[in-house]
Amino acid sequence: MTYVIGVDTGGTFTDTVLIGDDGSRETGKSETTPDDPTTGVLNSLRNGADEVGIDLETLLSRTSVLFHGTTLTTNTVLEASGADVGLITTSGHADALAIGRTKTRTEGLTRSEQQHYASQSKPDPLVPPRLIRQIDERIDYKGEAIVELDEDGVRTAIEELAPAVDTLAVSLLWSFENPDHERRVREIAADVAPECPCFCSHEVAPKLGEYERTATTVVNAATAPVLETYIESLASELTERGLDAPFYVMKSTGGAMDPESISSEAVSTIMSGPTGGILGSQFVGREMGEPNLICTDVGGTSFDVGLIIDGDVQTRPTLSVNSQTLYQLSVDIESIGSGGGSIAWIDDGGALRVGPKSAGADPGPACYGLGGTEPTVTDADLVLGYLDPEYFLGGRREMDVEAAHSAVRSVADPLDMTVEQAAAGIFEIVNGAMADLLRQVTVERGHDPREFSLLSYGGAGPVHASFYGSDLGVKSVVVPLGDTASVFSAFGIATADVNYVAERSNPDFEPFDPAAVTRVYDGLAADVRETLVDRGFDGDAVSFAREAEIRYKGQVHQLSVGVPGGDLTDADVEATIDRWESKYESLYGEGSTYAPVPAELVNQRVTGSVRTSNPSLGGSTTRSGDAQIDHREVYWPGPGARHSTAVYDGERLAPGDEFDGPAVVQLPDTTVTIRPHQHATVDEYRSIHITEGER
Repeated sequence: MTYVIGVDTGGTFTDTVLIGDDGSRETGKSETTPDDPTTGVLNSLRNGADEVGIDLETLLSRTSVLFHGTTLTTNTVLEASGADVGLITTSGHADALAIGRTKTRTEGLTRSEQQHYASQSKPDPLVPPRLIRQIDERIDYKGEAIVELDEDGVRTAIEELAPAVDTLAVSLLWSFENPDHERRVREIAADVAPECPCFCSHEVAPKLGEYERTATTVVNAATAPVLETYIESLASELTERGLDAPFYVMKSTGGAMDPESISSEAVSTIMSGPTGGILGSQFVGREMGEPNLICTDVGGTSFDVGLIIDGDVQTRPTLSVNSQTLYQLSVDIESIGSGGGSIAWIDDGGALRVGPKSAGADPGPACYGLGGTEPTVTDADLVLGYLDPEYFLGGRREMDVEAAHSAVRSVADPLDMTVEQAAAGIFEIVNGAMADLLRQVTVERGHDPREFSLLSYGGAGPVHASFYGSDLGVKSVVVPLGDTASVFSAFGIATADVNYVAERSNPDFEPFDPAAVTRVYDGLAADVRETLVDRGFDGDAVSFAREAEIRYKGQVHQLSVGVPGGDLTDADVEATIDRWESKYESLYGEGSTYAPVPAELVNQRVTGSVRTSNPSLGGSTTRSGDAQIDHREVYWPGPGARHSTAVYDGERLAPGDEFDGPAVVQLPDTTVTIRPHQHATVDEYRSIHITEGER
């Protein structure tokens, strides 16, 4: 037996999924170790090896490919703990980061925070003014050098910066049209300060938009050394323990990269982990015959939502992190601070609130018994009876019920509530926040939730999904792949392709000339193929996808839309604009398009992908007997509150099983709730489908 392995390091747990060449699946889970993530990865892999009855070394020797998603880059940006960066830019443009965009003041804020716009301020610049140097040079928008590079000024700038920084970022005007000056700056840096890595914007973010291009380059320069050090350490540990197979790192783009690419693509790992869940949803959706899916992931710190529409993963050309907008193609995921570890608190007005602060992995919720004392969503779930304290992590650890009650009491007493009332309040508040985000991602973008099934995964997701999914009115709520649900992002990571993205801006905003547009796409595809071949992949195995970013003349924001392959015709261009207008109206309302204003092609993008593995899902026809193992009192919102509830052993559920709520299904790493007046069925892959109504 050989295995494809996916490992996902989350805020609380590090998850592993092993997919055997026969379609079998086994999982491993261990606490994330923030001080040294490598330890958490190895522990999780070791637990996965235990599940198949072998040791870690044997597992790694039988591995055909290993994929890894990590939160390290995200945490580095959020905590401003990366390398110190010096910025070199064109004279007169040293304040691009400080000025930012109008939306920089509110980027990443919740709707509630945005309502208090006047009290918000822009974030601190990514690079302080003392570490920015301006140099004389100028490339125009046609790529012509109209001011030659002052090489003596470059040397002086580097000599001044190098002693004070770890890395250099170079972002010169119009470098994506002509990178000669940036390349020469890097050559001089290699001569003057060889110990100081230099990152150039024409390689990291070759697109129109000075602020975003500069910010992206700086973030890459700050995070690349941290990520490189970690991945090198992890790869070394894995090799020492027997891994002799390709090792890839998950990216925000929905693909993976080899470790050698990290230097120029570190920024692409910011949404590394959550992306895995979307890929897994797409994979399972194909097996289920469900082209439209709402993908929801509830982990320890966040609630992440994405969409699969007509079988396609939805992407966006930028992402926001720590109030900064970065040029980074990423799977379109919206997140709020609502997870199992989200902390309940009382605001100045005396109202009960939940999140966004989280107890994280250390100390974690109070019921974990690791020293946490603040009330969390998981503590509330335990108080209300959804969780079995003796079956946490499949019985590997027992939850501390008294600690959970004590933590929830800290908010119950000031509000003159019982512990159960406060726990119910926490539960309903977090469910309401999740349902609100779902409406934003679906209804407010022109999508009818009734045309979607909702996939729920993550350790805390299946506990809450029957509530927030029901509120939205989806066709069904699906907990995918049974006991794989809590580690589903790791499963999705294991299904990834390796990909590489090439982009080019169109600074002239000229009309859509099919021949000219085709030439650009062909050039981008050639660059992508060459890059992947240089990294050891078969050029004939590369598949390509094209996208265009389009806007109306006079607008400053654009929308992406797919473009067909081959030599484009006038009909292809017209069809592409029609699709773009349909997308525009779905976002901004029917009639919002305006035909008299011409559309502008702003950016062109090609994504090249190579399949490195071909995992499959093994169905099951085996029945294992009666899965109902117990009854217990569980809180269900509504009259009566506490109900005697059937408890099912999820590992005994078999294809074809069905039952009515109220019920809970206990799996080793998560619990599934089925509300009163809901019905559950189990499919051939042991996914649990929950629908409204009874048998």
